[in-house]
Amino acid sequence: MEKMMDEYFCKKQCCYWSEYPESYGRLNVEGKTVTLVGADCGSTFLYLILRGAKKLIGYEKEERLRKEWEKVCQEFNICSFAEMRGEWKGEYDNTDIFLMDCEGCEESLDFTKLYKYKAWCIAVHEWTKNRTFLMKNLQGSTLTFITDDGKELMFCKGV
Repeated sequence: MEKMMDEYFCKKQCCYWSEYPESYGRLNVEGKTVTLVGADCGSTFLYLILRGAKKLIGYEKEERLRKEWEKVCQEFNICSFAEMRGEWKGEYDNTDIFLMDCEGCEESLDFTKLYKYKAWCIAVHEWTKNRTFLMKNLQGSTLTFITDDGKELMFCKGV
């Protein structure tokens, strides 16, 4: 099934399915609500729903990916579990878990807002302007994933 899902989402140019077990596999999402910044075409939504997440709020700035999400949610009958919004503008929704993997928006992350969440994961990309600052503030969290090229690191707390 993993290979089939990876191929399905790669055809939609959302080729991340194979990363999720390492990135988010340690999170207890069962019955939890999740905010997802960088929701792509809904592959993360589906992964988390299959692991028992109750409700998801996602932010994705690319319209093309939001349109793909509409297809994904219909095809997998998961539209009632997730709400897709546009570009993230610093919202910290009242959910249990906060996930951020949006290639650049981590630059404006407000660490003081993360403490309200039971768990969170933040992706830090090689080209992020304040990468050193972010990584210093992520000390004490768990490094859960590194891309093969080393350009993206995923840090999680509450795993």
